[in-house]
Amino acid sequence: MGPAGLFTAHGLTAAGIDCIVLEMQREIVRYKGALIVLWPPLLRLLDQLGIYESVKQLSTPIPSKTNFTHSGEPLCSGDVFVALEHELGYPTLGLSRGNLIRALYETLPGRATKVRVNANVVNVETHKDGVRVHLADGSAIDGWIVIAGDGVHSPTRELIQRLGHDSSATGDLKPANPMVANFMSLFGHTRSDRTDIAMGDFAESHGPGTASQSARLRDAIYFTVIKRLEKPISDKRSFTTEEVNRFAQEMSDVTIFPGVKLKEIWPLREESNAVLLHQEEGLAEKWHHGRIVLVGDAAHKMTSMNGQGALSAVLSATVLINSLRATLKKTPRPSTQELEAAFTQYEASRKGAIKAVLDLGVFLSRFITWMGEDTEAMDREASRDLNVVEDSMSKLLPLFVPSPIFDFIPFEGKQGNTPWGVESKSPIRARL
Repeated sequence: MGPAGLFTAHGLTAAGIDCIVLEMQREIVRYKGALIVLWPPLLRLLDQLGIYESVKQLSTPIPSKTNFTHSGEPLCSGDVFVALEHELGYPTLGLSRGNLIRALYETLPGRATKVRVNANVVNVETHKDGVRVHLADGSAIDGWIVIAGDGVHSPTRELIQRLGHDSSATGDLKPANPMVANFMSLFGHTRSDRTDIAMGDFAESHGPGTASQSARLRDAIYFTVIKRLEKPISDKRSFTTEEVNRFAQEMSDVTIFPGVKLKEIWPLREESNAVLLHQEEGLAEKWHHGRIVLVGDAAHKMTSMNGQGALSAVLSATVLINSLRATLKKTPRPSTQELEAAFTQYEASRKGAIKAVLDLGVFLSRFITWMGEDTEAMDREASRDLNVVEDSMSKLLPLFVPSPIFDFIPFEGKQGNTPWGVESKSPIRARL
């Protein structure tokens, strides 16, 4: 279960829409996972749900960003995230994926009955008036829709692709995977304290085919080392402990903080949390079919290099919930056609915004790994002349300002110098 699924459960609950959360693993809260950056639009939504303070207590403010080369030469730095808070009213926070899941789970109303663990979905059966979800233990759950947040290698997305195409044209061939990896990354963290590493500063190294993104938070030092693949890969792949260690050895001289190389941090890692993964990018052609709809990485996936995967997922979930609630207000028992209309509206509303974020991520990932013979020179030249704060505001504010919020929960959100595109003065909240 990822943050997108639990956030969606929060939103559905706030909208008065009953839901059951199915988690394949044996537990919800697992203290694993990489650093997640919580941008102002995401914090605004958590504020609207009343859980901002709970998440903030587990987080570390990220005030600044420092860029340097893989060998440690300085490029540029600035208080990017302080400036962003001045513009939008909310800070930028960092915390582990595990702590975000913990906060979302522990604040979810009715979690004891809403959330089921060991719930491995093996089939989704749809019919005229609802759905039946079959689990590996032989049980089944009946409902009226399925919202699938089952990740980048989503079986539900594959099902939607098959249902949405003429079987006579495709035969029994497996649908093409729209999520393609051009990078692989080593994620890890260590609990050891290094006072020579600035608290909260987001450190990013650039280099030929390699890059890193790291931060020291209150609870741990988090690091990600990125390598460009020789050729794109779409198949799911797991890596052995030996392969993880071999990759770490290969990347050992990469500078991950100013004056600190990976080989200084790697021996101090928590071994169970050191993971080697492919980083996919892509956009599903179709996000829904009948009573089934996708959210999060199942619909749209980007690399960690633009740091907006979690944000994009919750913004999409917000639009979906708004659309569902509007449909239910008109028709308490909507037909499949009425639900498909709501899903179509959701997909159409989000695809343009997601494409802009994906495009930025594609550019950033290629730029910081110096893809192309002129990129290093461009990076060095831009860093000499660049006002990193102004440049970041020019890229981020157009993406963040129009961000959606729940249209049925009135709240007094924080404001900065730049007005939000969607004001927080919502109509009086009405429960279904």
